[in-house]
Amino acid sequence: MKSRHRDLVLITGVHGFLGQHVLRTFLDETHCDLIVTSRNEKLQFTDVADEPRLLAYHKLDVTDRASVKDTIGLFKPDVIVNCAAMVNVDLAEHERELAWKTNVKSVEHIIEAARKTDGRVVHVSSDYIFDGSKTPYAENASPSPLNYYGRTKLASENALRSSGVNYCIIRAAFFYGIEVQKKPSFAFNVIKNLINDETFEAFDDLFAPPTLIDDVALGVVRATEYNKNGIYHIAGPEMISRYEFAKRIATTLRLNPELIIPIPFSVTDTRAERPRHSSFITLKAQTELGLRITGIDEGLHVMVRGIHDMEDARQIVYQ
Repeated sequence: MKSRHRDLVLITGVHGFLGQHVLRTFLDETHCDLIVTSRNEKLQFTDVADEPRLLAYHKLDVTDRASVKDTIGLFKPDVIVNCAAMVNVDLAEHERELAWKTNVKSVEHIIEAARKTDGRVVHVSSDYIFDGSKTPYAENASPSPLNYYGRTKLASENALRSSGVNYCIIRAAFFYGIEVQKKPSFAFNVIKNLINDETFEAFDDLFAPPTLIDDVALGVVRATEYNKNGIYHIAGPEMISRYEFAKRIATTLRLNPELIIPIPFSVTDTRAERPRHSSFITLKAQTELGLRITGIDEGLHVMVRGIHDMEDARQIVYQ
């Protein structure tokens, strides 16, 4: 059922993997008016550019304090949905100053601006704030990040929790799904290699719950619409290795699973440390946000249908 609310929602990082899905889910599931932002000069999605509830696209670098202050002060959104982040875990490990600026200072800028406009903040965080030793994790579990990316995401959460602003944090894990205007994700890389009869190496000792990006986006939108506070966990129902997930992708698309090569994470000594096992208890999100968490097989079929329906996505996979 579509909401009757006409809240004004400002979305940061709209061109990212999550941001583009959050935008479309707001348009599909709500009556909210939207302001969308990113560092690009203009909106890259021509299919939604004429939507009447998409009031404006605004170039915004969330690491620029003055720009954040001016943008939020100009539009005075009821809710700021923060999808902007540095999500490359290995890059964050080596470019720590940039990672802190992007993942922590930007949230502090948003908080400062939200205080002045009395806006709510809905923020997306990560399973990487945990070390994986006591999985599955509930929302009140004690964090212990293994890598610098996880430390930045935890710091961004702490900034919100101590800020005094009205906030909601959505923690999510190991996304997959359609991604347009960006480099391909894990699932797309598997598909591309196998279509081209190339091998694909995947870790057989890193376990996580593959999570359909549509579910995360819907959780963000419902947390916004239902005026929820606090923390919610969203993750797929099955915890499997990257290797097993790659094989499931191959089976779903009727590609050759023999091209997928299992390797241990220990052979990649240039990578940031990661939790070996990571999963969430999602009961709170299911009951309070009304989410039906999608299983891997169904989620992969959703992704395949999206590939067939979206020309840009087909080009990414089949080029």
